[in-house]
Amino acid sequence: KGKKGKKRKKRKKRKKKEKKEKKEKREKKEKREKEKKRLTNRNHFPVGIDHFSELERFAFVDRSLFLKDILCSGAKHWLILRPRRTGKTLFLQMIESFVGVSTYNGRFRNIDFRSLAIGTRKNELCAREQTLSIEEKEELEELRTTWSKRSQHPTIYLTFHTDKAPCTEEEADVYIGHIKEKMSKIAKTYSRMINRELLPHDLATNLERMERLDLDYAWHSSLSDMCEIVAEFYGKGAVILIDEYDSCLNFEKKGGMHPKVKVFLTALLCEALKSNCFVHKSVMMGITRFVKNGLLSGLNNLFVSDVISPGVLAPVFGFSEDEVDMLVKHKQISNVSRARMREMYSGYIVGNARLYNPWSVMYCLEGKETEAFWSASGTVEGILRKLKSDFSTLSSVAKFWKGEEKVVINVYKTREVFDDNDVLLKDFFWVTLLQTGFLTVAKPNRYGTKSLELKIPNKEMSEAFENLLSGLLPGDKSSEDVKSFLLSFATSGNVTDLVSAMEKVLLASSSKNLTREQSYHNLLFGMLYSSLPDWIITSEGESGHGYFDICMIPKEKNKKFAVVIELKHSLKETETDLQQLANLALNQIQKKMYTNAVKEHKNITRIICLGVAFRKKTLEYVVKYENQ
Repeated sequence: KGKKGKKRKKRKKRKKKEKKEKKEKREKKEKREKEKKRLTNRNHFPVGIDHFSELERFAFVDRSLFLKDILCSGAKHWLILRPRRTGKTLFLQMIESFVGVSTYNGRFRNIDFRSLAIGTRKNELCAREQTLSIEEKEELEELRTTWSKRSQHPTIYLTFHTDKAPCTEEEADVYIGHIKEKMSKIAKTYSRMINRELLPHDLATNLERMERLDLDYAWHSSLSDMCEIVAEFYGKGAVILIDEYDSCLNFEKKGGMHPKVKVFLTALLCEALKSNCFVHKSVMMGITRFVKNGLLSGLNNLFVSDVISPGVLAPVFGFSEDEVDMLVKHKQISNVSRARMREMYSGYIVGNARLYNPWSVMYCLEGKETEAFWSASGTVEGILRKLKSDFSTLSSVAKFWKGEEKVVINVYKTREVFDDNDVLLKDFFWVTLLQTGFLTVAKPNRYGTKSLELKIPNKEMSEAFENLLSGLLPGDKSSEDVKSFLLSFATSGNVTDLVSAMEKVLLASSSKNLTREQSYHNLLFGMLYSSLPDWIITSEGESGHGYFDICMIPKEKNKKFAVVIELKHSLKETETDLQQLANLALNQIQKKMYTNAVKEHKNITRIICLGVAFRKKTLEYVVKYENQ
């Protein structure tokens, strides 16, 4: 009996061992296949990947070490401002994946942070803990503190994204309704994990009302209430993560957005972020500041990181020279010129870091072509509207693009650029171009600096500016015809070609934009400036006894003619005949001696004086030639 019992035990032990060995063998095989798939994917770059959990399957630049700068800093509320498509959303998702409780959105919690930079650095420092320097000991302490927050806090991830900023009251109601639906979805997710019996009655009631989208509920308090609910249940403060906080801005409206939207979002954010003991951390992402008299006017405890004062996050939202080299070597790409990539995508100065545009770099490496990827991925309608409506800005942009004029902005205007009573401050347009990524600072911002010079960072953005100016022209076939007529005029000096180009532009333009002389002035200046790069196009320059409208002088010394143009506009059909107005414009050129601006150019032997009168989409002109 004893011998049989021993044999039975041996058999069980052997079977258990065999079962264990089979399991280990199966796991090793699965691990090898997974690693093989991972390595295969890592020969590719994450183009179009929209969640952090998917990144580890591809070649990417690891930013996990910066988790400690957010989670261990003394700042409770962060506002991070960077241009679009620089990884802001992925950074928020990384925070959510790291700190969020494991039962919430579980599939995003399976990321192995131990294999990322934050894990390998901690292990490296722990391995030689006895020989660490003072700085390394402090770093290790921060890393341990950061790791202690792993999967410990309930997170509330909310995006204010909208494809179109609300303009009408109906659109505002729809937008607010979408925010309520998002909060309701968050409540439904947590209600599946929370035992309501453990919550106080009022909190359980609020959770239930949010879940069923109760229209009578005080939704401006929903974010604050949600923080209290999850903090009460989990015993840890909530981490609020808000993406695209400025997506609803509409700078064509006084106050920057529809009043209804502004009131709702201001209440939603201020109740949640101001003196709320149920919040552990909050991080908001956006592009532009909207602080002064804006959404966050009630908050004085925000730590702001932007392109001018980025702090420790300077290198996060872009690629350094070494990181691009690493990505190129990783895939062993030989047919993409590094010099060409540097010329196209580098040049952004953020703090002390010089960065590449990450979006363009990834598309370039994946497609093996150096094209304008970032600038082609977004809309510039707001900038175009500004250029069409404000000739002073249009002229400055054109001169800046050609290197004829410097742009210097006040540092303090970049911190409080928006005011309800004065939407477009003097520097506002340029600050917007800086914050949206079209421009960068010429050199790093030093403490105490009062002004900053701006520059175009690279060739991709230079081409974007050229496209902005070209965007003032009609599109498609009309634009080609206009350029063809202008190039013909530039060669022959035939005024008929120049007038034909004007007529083409007028016919392709909207009548709504042709309401005053300045409208025609802007249209013609943009047409000439973007289509004739070999000519000096000057507007509203002082000459003789006044200021001419437009002057055209060739840069090439072998071209012997120049043009002075004076414009007039008639609004109503019953007003002065257009031909008479055109004669008045020509007489003004001669009487006020506008041609003096050309006479200093010794290579010019003929000056074309052109008086043009407009009414809606029709024009008349008178021309006279002066020899010198």
